[in-house]
Amino acid sequence: MNFNVGDKVKFLNSKGGGMISKILDSRMVSVAVEGGFEIPTLISELIRMDGSEPAARFFRQDLQDVQELPDVDEIKDDHRLSDLPSVLSRNRKSEDIYLAFFPHEQKWLISGLLDIILINNSSFDILYNIFLQNPEGNYTGKDYGSCFPDSRLLLDTITREQIPEWISGYIQFLFHSSSHHEVLPPFNSQFRISGQKFYNEASYKESSFIDGKVILVKVVSITESLKVIKSKAEMITTKSAASENEELIMKHMVGQREAKVDLHIHDLIEEPGSMENQEILDFQKSYFERSLESAIANHFLKVTFIHGVGNGVLRENILEILRKYKGIEVLDAPMQKYGVGAIEIRIPHNF
Repeated sequence: MNFNVGDKVKFLNSKGGGMISKILDSRMVSVAVEGGFEIPTLISELIRMDGSEPAARFFRQDLQDVQELPDVDEIKDDHRLSDLPSVLSRNRKSEDIYLAFFPHEQKWLISGLLDIILINNSSFDILYNIFLQNPEGNYTGKDYGSCFPDSRLLLDTITREQIPEWISGYIQFLFHSSSHHEVLPPFNSQFRISGQKFYNEASYKESSFIDGKVILVKVVSITESLKVIKSKAEMITTKSAASENEELIMKHMVGQREAKVDLHIHDLIEEPGSMENQEILDFQKSYFERSLESAIANHFLKVTFIHGVGNGVLRENILEILRKYKGIEVLDAPMQKYGVGAIEIRIPHNF
């Protein structure tokens, strides 16, 4: 069932109802109820009250326990939410999320009220969950909600006496985009600000995100975090490949520190029928070199490579590869056992 902001709804499994105030994600919405509270609710737990849904007639009753809710346009025009200047998205080189502390008194920066603003300088819809750390080291849930791309959201207005509540905490993020080449993982970002900053006018700087001077704290750099994630993934892949290569020769061991590798393609790949001749040759060359490297790393003394007779191309390529290896002896394998279709490689330095 699809819901829109402003739809009147009833709760299926509990008393009461309200009006959709936010679409949190594809499965959950926020329902505004009596007293100005907003309740995150699964869509499957709601029924629209316009009477068009088949089950709505069973829930037809006045929502007397819900106060008059704001008009749809009022919800969309939430004074807490505003757009960032469009020039920022056009010239954006990095996608980041910030907390901004904006003094009401721009002439007297170290006195008066402060607005705490979440700045979403990214192309993603975000869901956020804020925890503030108290002096005892425990965490208290402060706020949660959503913020559109390229926008800023007023989270709270505080007095100077409340500043210590906001100097340390965590913000959790989920990211959504209708079209993106990769899925971002959830982020859990810690922020920590020196309380002395708020009483030093030099700490407040002009910002392109807000008209005025603010203390700006970068909470998440999505661009930099993605680079780290990709780097770790590549490192894991590289380590995994290196580990596989080191163990490769063990599959071909025929004696103590001795191996035999058959390079015929049918012995290396189960279904090589779809491969072109050049692809087959490239794979055989790669397998030969990886096997040799593995033999050296595992202190093997002798490896026999069966290349077959054919047109001699594979043998020539193997000998070309071997020219870059120093201290390795290359011999014809015993003819009575392999004919002219194999070479024997000895690795003396492994003694």
